Amino acid sequence: MKRKLRDRQFILRAAAKASQSKCNAKIAALGFNPSGQCVAKAFNQKRFLRKGGGLHAEMILMREARRKGIVSILLCRVGKSGDLLPVDPCPTCAQKAAELGIKIFTVPAEED
Repeated sequence: MKRKLRDRQFILRAAAKASQSKCNAKIAALGFNPSGQCVAKAFNQKRFLRKGGGLHAEMILMREARRKGIVSILLCRVGKSGDLLPVDPCPTCAQKAAELGIKIFTVPAEED
């Protein structure tokens, strides 16, 4: 029961962070250390004018992984109305996370 409540709190924190993004796909990531503490958070950011040219939220956390001791990342996407949407890391981020030994978990979409 406590674990579910704690997980829900992390999902709410990730959703709130994702809503700060200026991108069309509002995505946030929370980084956790080995003891399960949230030690970093980020949202995706526009960087270039072309589609897909921005900084991914998980990419930002992976840059800080060694310094902050991040071993897992929770990825969350929200829609314009604040509802949870499906999300998966891109192949490049998934590969880099595997190389770094970081597990990426995703928040499931809300069911009607």
